[in-house]
Amino acid sequence: MQQLLKHTSMKDKAFNTQLLEYQRILKGLAKKFTKDQEAINDLVQETFIRALKYMDQFFDNPRVVSWLFVIMRNIYINQYKRLSYQQNYDDISMYYYNHSLSSEPYTEDSSDKRMMLGDISKIIAELPVAHGEMFNNYIDGYKYRELSEMYGIPEGTIKSRIHIIRKTLQKRLKVKYAS
Repeated sequence: MQQLLKHTSMKDKAFNTQLLEYQRILKGLAKKFTKDQEAINDLVQETFIRALKYMDQFFDNPRVVSWLFVIMRNIYINQYKRLSYQQNYDDISMYYYNHSLSSEPYTEDSSDKRMMLGDISKIIAELPVAHGEMFNNYIDGYKYRELSEMYGIPEGTIKSRIHIIRKTLQKRLKVKYAS
């Protein structure tokens, strides 16, 4: 934590001191989310990193602890969602991997699912690289706002592109699997 604060300007020293005062409080609040000490420290550190980006808006604000708690809660929720999406993806991948190795006879149902997943991958690969990457990040659990920051384009543009990609997928899969 101390190393993080050394990299800020001298003008921000008062705010840094204020953040250090709240470190103990934030660690206590972080224990509501997790019992793992390393995860608590990471959560507090990430909260401070985000707080430093917007310090001008909240310097000397009597509600700094509330603001920091909201930041911490949002970080935890986003991390939980990302892990949940990743776990679901891993579970599905493992399911298909295990079924592809099974000694059971060939079933049309599992092959249809594999073919559909392959078709989805092909359609996404045919998209412009940035759009395919953006859609994959969206599927991995990134929020529109996070994608907007990541790609440096307005959130509305991100929403439109994701919508267009989803409609393209639906249309092309409907044509292929309608018969």
